[in-house]
Amino acid sequence: MKKLFGIWLITIMFVGCSTPMNKDSYLKKFDAFITDVSANYKTWQDEEWAKKTELYERFSGEWYKKFEHELSFQEKIKVAGFQTKYYYYKALDESSTILQNVKGIFDSLNANEIKDIVRSYVNSDRMDELKLLYEEAVRVGGAAMESMMEILNELKISVEELQNESSY
Repeated sequence: MKKLFGIWLITIMFVGCSTPMNKDSYLKKFDAFITDVSANYKTWQDEEWAKKTELYERFSGEWYKKFEHELSFQEKIKVAGFQTKYYYYKALDESSTILQNVKGIFDSLNANEIKDIVRSYVNSDRMDELKLLYEEAVRVGGAAMESMMEILNELKISVEELQNESSY
């Protein structure tokens, strides 16, 4: 019985520590959360991002609603800043993943395989990813660039199309 009470007490303490109890603790914990995201987002894998997204949703949803009526205009602006920062770091992580995948394509595939990937990007209207693939070919240079130019010519896609974001 004592053991069960001890586990219950630890659980209550843990939940109490992680859940903001007032407006000030909400703001401090949200700030600390964003600081953690900015410092560590590059090292997180999908599982960690899923946990962080769940926590972010509590800060922006459930806990925000709980304290919204107590927040001043300036504090609401501060919360909006936290939200913007979260999405900024999430987007940085996602774009980094895309770039790593693009680099991996040039490291491991031959021209025919790259051609198939380019076709799939065109057929599924993923021109943003095709543009990243082209930019990586330019960066790598040499045979990668030559292969990419041949593929684009064969598929009748101009470099100008890739460079002009408004064409998508």
